[in-house]
Amino acid sequence: MNASRAKRAVWALLLSLGMPVAGTGPDAVAAETESPIDWPAFMARHDMHFDKLPGKWTESPHFGNAAIGSMLYRDGNTVRLQVFRNDVHDHRDDTWGWPAYSRPRLRIGHFSLEPVGKLTGCQWRKDLWNAELTGTITTDRGEIKIRHFTHAVDMAIVTELSPSAGEQGCKWTWHPQEAKTSRPGYPARESDIAAFAKRYGNQYAQTLKLWKPNPPGRQEEKGKVSVWVQDLLAGGQYATAWSEQTRDATRTHVASIANSYPESTAATTAADDVARCLGLDRDPWVQAHRDWWHAYYPRSFVTIPDKSLESLYWQTIYRFGCTSRAGRYFVDTSGLWFQGGPWAYTTTNWNLQSAHWPVYAANRLEQGEELLNRFHQNRDALVKAVRPVEWQTDSALLAHEVAGDMAGHREQDMRYYAEVGNLPWTLNNCWSQYRYSMDDAMLREKLYPLLRRSINLYLHMVEEGPDGRLHLPPTYSPESGVWKDCNFDLALFKWGCLVLLKASHRLGIDDPLIPRWKEVVRKLVDFPADENGFCLGSDKTSSPQHRHLSNLLMIYPLYVVNIEQKGSSDVLLASYNRAHPIRGLPAMVQTHAGAIGAALGRGDTVLEGLKRLRDDLHPNGLWSCGGNPCIESTLGMANIVQDMLIQSWSDPSREEPGAIRIFPALPSAWKDVEFRDLRAEGAFLVSARRSGGKTVWVKIKSLAGEPCRVRPGIEGKMQAGGDRRFTLHEESPGVFQVDLKKGEVLFLQPAEGSAAP
Repeated sequence: MNASRAKRAVWALLLSLGMPVAGTGPDAVAAETESPIDWPAFMARHDMHFDKLPGKWTESPHFGNAAIGSMLYRDGNTVRLQVFRNDVHDHRDDTWGWPAYSRPRLRIGHFSLEPVGKLTGCQWRKDLWNAELTGTITTDRGEIKIRHFTHAVDMAIVTELSPSAGEQGCKWTWHPQEAKTSRPGYPARESDIAAFAKRYGNQYAQTLKLWKPNPPGRQEEKGKVSVWVQDLLAGGQYATAWSEQTRDATRTHVASIANSYPESTAATTAADDVARCLGLDRDPWVQAHRDWWHAYYPRSFVTIPDKSLESLYWQTIYRFGCTSRAGRYFVDTSGLWFQGGPWAYTTTNWNLQSAHWPVYAANRLEQGEELLNRFHQNRDALVKAVRPVEWQTDSALLAHEVAGDMAGHREQDMRYYAEVGNLPWTLNNCWSQYRYSMDDAMLREKLYPLLRRSINLYLHMVEEGPDGRLHLPPTYSPESGVWKDCNFDLALFKWGCLVLLKASHRLGIDDPLIPRWKEVVRKLVDFPADENGFCLGSDKTSSPQHRHLSNLLMIYPLYVVNIEQKGSSDVLLASYNRAHPIRGLPAMVQTHAGAIGAALGRGDTVLEGLKRLRDDLHPNGLWSCGGNPCIESTLGMANIVQDMLIQSWSDPSREEPGAIRIFPALPSAWKDVEFRDLRAEGAFLVSARRSGGKTVWVKIKSLAGEPCRVRPGIEGKMQAGGDRRFTLHEESPGVFQVDLKKGEVLFLQPAEGSAAP
């Protein structure tokens, strides 16, 4: 809405105090909410600068396009350009062990820039707005100007070099990584198989093969393009291609990585991509890369007083653009920049879920879409994962360890046989994907059938006890053990039944399981709790150092137990007070504990935990656990910030949608805050500003015409307006209903002259 149109808007007083208010002030609000942001200048505040060469991957600037990516750092007297592709994994069957050995993610390799002289330093800038690195590398023989980026659209990793006279002889060399798992422990001799089988499953005593390596890689030349080809023993191929082109004083090195299975076409694809990209008109091609990022960032805007956290927030938003995109890949355990280590797979009992939490409110649904797409495309694999086999007729399961095709099964690693909740937990992410988009076709075709199957697994397991309540047999609570009435599974079971009831009603499906879901909601045993809050299970309290807060899923992200329910505050606060002080792995703990605290409105404590999370990250903003790369705790900080600014969750047991809660968990130190176009459940775009500790305006746009309830947090009398007269009803103190139709915009602000009560 422009200013002239806003002047013609009809304004209505919220009748909370029953007094009319003049309507002149909202003109300024409408103009302010649409005042332009100088995006290049704003993003430049968050660039990373390097005055010495980073010495390892934990310090390195990193780039990506949600399929391939890169890092640059010093390695001896070379600059290492490490390259990645996130969907490259082996394809062996169970006779080669569980997925860490049979289907591991594979490292690609690196290029080395070998200077003529001795490296002495650098001046680098990682430009977030353009998603590129620029600067110089200095040696005792001269300098090398550099620009580097991973093209946002094309499969191309690009490095431009302009060496001075003394460095004209600098050169690139290629160093492939052997195509094998980075997890140790595979039996080297037949006598070792028994120990392997004892740990991972007795079936391996009879079936496990002695290791046979993948075929050795080979280098081929396809015209002016060099290609490293890696065939796999189980079929398929991946390949890295590269070529360098000189124009005037600039040398442009382009590399591409392709992957194919079961076909062996990757070498041709990678070589063709390099040749094509080098043949394009350079300036428009680079601009196409920048255009993608320039469209990506402005989908939402956040500014907060703590500029260190603000920079980390925007660097996190950048990392999402690098690591996940519909049609490419989702965020797995390590993220795009896989460094090896024992977790050479996607872990599905925490990492996968929490890594995607921030994309929904950030209004970046494209970065969350691939997760559900992968499940839908590979739904047969999720069915085949079920054990006992006879349950496959109506159930589905997500194994603890999978590759990108989601293949695996419940018996592949018997340490986790009793871990059955990973699929419904991940489908909670997919439910968020639906609720923030209100795409009913997605709900009907992709989400509902799979959620139904995941809850059917629990229906096979649940039993009625002598107390007349429904109980689950002992199941696995992640990273703690097997417990009766495990809260991890009770929460997911109840949430799943509640959501299936909502979804079937929404879609008009008269599902024969509706009576059964209602019975579960009515009769399922209460979540076990004690003085420390929610327990791990009925026979196990929570540990004061339990870093994996999966026993608290009913609080977050499921909201089955929430602060708006009468009588819930004591157990909620006890649970949070148990979790927040945990000191081990603060980035991991606070990724979940911070979100719980925000749901309880504990802004000051959440901020303290958010700073602990920040301080636990590596210098480049990435994170690892015991040296093993994990990305979820890097990304999780953005979710905490968003939950401090806006929440729109719904109580799954209630029919009406949750309110859009503006600034629900701000710390007392954050007096001046603004966000624009954060997304809320029900498909609303929301903007708001707080100045001097008071909310001065709120803007809500409906994208789907869903019922709108809002808790704006504006003190005193309030006025509302837009393109027409809105009728607002205060249904409870501070919570208003508004008839906001699809495409309409609502403005809220304090009434002129109103004072805080």
